[in-house]
Amino acid sequence: MIGTTPERDIVDWERSEDDGTTVYTIEYDAPVTEPTFQSSSLFGTSTGGPVPADDREIRFPDGETLPANELSFDAEGTTLRVRHGGESILGRIRRVLFPWL
Repeated sequence: MIGTTPERDIVDWERSEDDGTTVYTIEYDAPVTEPTFQSSSLFGTSTGGPVPADDREIRFPDGETLPANELSFDAEGTTLRVRHGGESILGRIRRVLFPWL
């Protein structure tokens, strides 16, 4: 979702600070949705399953890599805003209810 795909390219992006929080604003040439990072299996990487939620990282256009569980997303049309400033509410709930993911 953060990068390009055969169906979608990044048109423009910007990194800014908002009250001490890093915000990436990424503009695509097609509509985007918020990433969900839902696992398709309860099994870990040792069995060939998905990467556990705590080990997922997102690489941004400037090369910075951040843990996915510390990001929150807001998609509107062709714009995706990604905030880095602590674990999202969904991430905290998922960690408490499903610690094995």
